[in-house]
Amino acid sequence: MTRYACMLRGINVSGQRKIAMKELVGVCQSLACTDVESYLQSGNIVLSSEMEAAELETILERAICSEFGYPDVDVLVRTAPELLAAINAVPPAWKGADTASLYFTFLKAASHAKVEGDNFLPDAYAIGEKVVYVHCPGGYGKTKLNNSYFERVLKLRATTRNWNTTTKLVELARG
Repeated sequence: MTRYACMLRGINVSGQRKIAMKELVGVCQSLACTDVESYLQSGNIVLSSEMEAAELETILERAICSEFGYPDVDVLVRTAPELLAAINAVPPAWKGADTASLYFTFLKAASHAKVEGDNFLPDAYAIGEKVVYVHCPGGYGKTKLNNSYFERVLKLRATTRNWNTTTKLVELARG
């Protein structure tokens, strides 16, 4: 049995694509997932499953679309060690930064693409393995380095979480 953090893309954001977390927990339980708990209202679920991560992503995506009537829902699944590795790999220059300015854009798959352009100052980014690190001193709401930007240039589906949510998901996924 593996403990996973499951991050849904684009759920309960700005009043769009609403899903009650209690109902989402029920869907996960119906798929033989155990110890299911939600975190916040933005599509974060932590659960235990005997499925491999890729299989769990696919099955959850299909079940959520079927249950809630959405044409597509992306689910990105990570273990606590994977999330912790992402946190520990934050670029060294940002280690002393205010954590409120640090974001993780989790990618559906690994990317080796190059992002062109450097006119994002004071914001910065670094591409890691299945994650893009984003530093936004002026706030995520004002950056050009948002989820949509990286999906467009990397041609991958993604979902972004702030530092606090990511560290909390690690804690919950550790059990």
